[in-house]
Amino acid sequence: MKNNYFSTLSGADGWRQNLKNNDIPSDDSEFLKYRLNQIGDTSTYNAERKQQPSYPEVERVSIQPQIWNKRYHAKMKSGLNILALIRRLIMFALIVVQTYFGTSYLSTLLPYQSWQKINFMANWAINPELAIYSIIPYIIQWFIIALFAILFAWISIGFWTSIMGLILAVMGKDRYTIEIPKDAAAHIDPKHRTALVMPICNEDVARVFAGLQATYQSLVETGNAACCDFYILSDTNDPDLYVNELKAWADFNAQKQNNGCNVFYRHRKRRVKRKSGNIDDFCRRWGHLYEYMLILDADSIMTGDCILNMIAMMEMTPKAGILQSPPKSVRMKTLYGRIQQFANQIYSDIFCAGTHFWQLSEAQYWGHNAMIRLKPFIEHCILSPLQKRKGSIHILSHDLVEASLMRRAGYGVWIAYNMNGSYEELPGNMIEDLKRDNRWCMGNLINLRLIFKSGITLTHRVMFLTSGMAYISSLLWLIFLIFSTLLLLVFNLSDQQYFFQPNQFYPTWPKWDENLAIQLLSTTMVLLFAPKFFSYGIIIAKTGAKEVGGIFKLTLSIFIEMIWSMILAPIRMIFHSKFVIKAWLGSKVQWKSPSRNDDTLTWGESFYFCWPLSLLGIVWLCIIIWLNPQFTLWYIAILIPLTISPLVIRVSGLSSIGIKAQKAGLFLTPEETHPARAITLTGEYLVKTEANIVDHGFIMALVDPLYNALACALSTSRHISNVKNQQKRSELIEQFEQVDLTKIKKEQQLAILEDPIILSALHRHIWQQQEKYDNLFTLWQNERQ
Repeated sequence: MKNNYFSTLSGADGWRQNLKNNDIPSDDSEFLKYRLNQIGDTSTYNAERKQQPSYPEVERVSIQPQIWNKRYHAKMKSGLNILALIRRLIMFALIVVQTYFGTSYLSTLLPYQSWQKINFMANWAINPELAIYSIIPYIIQWFIIALFAILFAWISIGFWTSIMGLILAVMGKDRYTIEIPKDAAAHIDPKHRTALVMPICNEDVARVFAGLQATYQSLVETGNAACCDFYILSDTNDPDLYVNELKAWADFNAQKQNNGCNVFYRHRKRRVKRKSGNIDDFCRRWGHLYEYMLILDADSIMTGDCILNMIAMMEMTPKAGILQSPPKSVRMKTLYGRIQQFANQIYSDIFCAGTHFWQLSEAQYWGHNAMIRLKPFIEHCILSPLQKRKGSIHILSHDLVEASLMRRAGYGVWIAYNMNGSYEELPGNMIEDLKRDNRWCMGNLINLRLIFKSGITLTHRVMFLTSGMAYISSLLWLIFLIFSTLLLLVFNLSDQQYFFQPNQFYPTWPKWDENLAIQLLSTTMVLLFAPKFFSYGIIIAKTGAKEVGGIFKLTLSIFIEMIWSMILAPIRMIFHSKFVIKAWLGSKVQWKSPSRNDDTLTWGESFYFCWPLSLLGIVWLCIIIWLNPQFTLWYIAILIPLTISPLVIRVSGLSSIGIKAQKAGLFLTPEETHPARAITLTGEYLVKTEANIVDHGFIMALVDPLYNALACALSTSRHISNVKNQQKRSELIEQFEQVDLTKIKKEQQLAILEDPIILSALHRHIWQQQEKYDNLFTLWQNERQ
């Protein structure tokens, strides 16, 4: 049965009567507007261009990307810098002293302690082979000691950062910070407007708009939404997701109040420089309209009070360039996600406070949930590629680079460590988390090229180094374990040398002092886990753990989380080492958004990603047992997790286990027991938004009158009409009319969606020859049910 086009449209009697055979107007602006009007407001519809504006009129301003080889002089504020220098020197001294004692302790417990007795040149004159053989154990030990010193210092940084955070927690606040105002609205100049900018690329559309609506509604409830606008900046190149974005944006605008807070949408055709390029384009087109820009991630949720507080804090501090809020992880269901969420919410406060203690106005920017002063950002923080011999290399982890450039320009970068109301979500399983780590690793290692660029402050140079060490440390740890195994191999299989000097009456025995090793291991574990116990003590002292299930459940949760972190650490070590090596070898990485859906990981994927780790763990464990079974216990905490890694990753990625843990009162967080309204609204909006998502967005844009009208009115390709353009479009239309539109490449589908003339022509053609397109109409009918 042939479908009646107008039966899908309400109030279409007038159009039906004016047209013969229920046909479709071939080129009628009013008919396009009529269809759009059934979706939302068309008061801004441009009849001449047949376009529904989805963003403000573009008034481009000039922006100047960075010239990396140019000489700069960082602008400093002397008083605060002296205080920051004192704090940093104290912390540096504590780390150095602690590392010195730890390294000295290690050097005394290793088996070979007779280096001072070896006369290498004398032995070389007698027997060169024996001379080399005699120093091999010591060379291995030197490598072990050097690697240990670096790794111990790395652990010490975290330990002393948590101590600083503990001090701030006891003090209540730091006088050298930006104070959160009691009445934020009173400090905000109505003329200083803020753009809430959300760059997205192939994201879960329902989750994006659910979080956006919740943030918008929370802002509206403060009564001060008129000072803000929202911008959804899409780099999506999946045609089905793109169409869903258009529909979700139209539905959002159709429901929202007319309160002066606009929600704009822009789909970018030239997708250069990924997220940073998307933000650059916003700054070029509309940055001059706003005083501030709040960057949101696709999974960000923020309360209206938090947004207003951040705007007010920027207003109160004219020299603040970036204000970073500490986002708390929420809404996780899988076991892996819930444990990560628990660790984030329980431990992050003390680390954020400690980080603020020594960074002060030279803090880090994490790329989202942060307020940025637009004028200096546009003038000083637009990035350009780094030049190398074989071309250029794009900066991937742009956030820290932008923070360093903002500080170089004389504006402070602050962490609002005591700010509440800022939230995000995490990957639901470890594989997705590791894929994200792969991208971050590549970006952080690229940033190492900026350490010696002109004008960068010493603090940010150190941050470039520590951000790289976040991944390089795993490779150093792996090398440390390999050298330790080599030392065990030499100790057990080689002929020992007991006499090192002429006329030596008593032998020198190599020995392994296990008691000293246990003491050093215990000290290291204390440094690693002390921050967790500090956080535990603060929670009990402040609330008695009532918000996290009580003292017993909190204690049990922290204990399980500690064991869990020990299980995951060797797995991360291997993957991070792999990422670092691949990055140094010049391997390219695909910058895709992580999947945040639960239960997406299969047994096959778990084994595919982890079978090399299992094989490595089994072989390594067999080698240790063969060399000396006594040392098995020293390696078992590393090698057993590697061996069972597929099981760990698969089971931890299940939401059923995570939900059971939640019902048992484990891994509870304050935002679960007393969730902010914005978090609750996100869940409610997600249910509604998911109901309107279609699987075949491209097909809906081809067949459905409303989707087609929306895609035509918001499409981006509107070239000046000329003979060449018309001929090219006619050729493409004729080509697409002869092929199966469900089987063309996604690039071709996107090109159709971006061209209103081609899309409109194909829509008309499909309805006129329905018999030829039964498959499209079947899909369309299924989506409408």
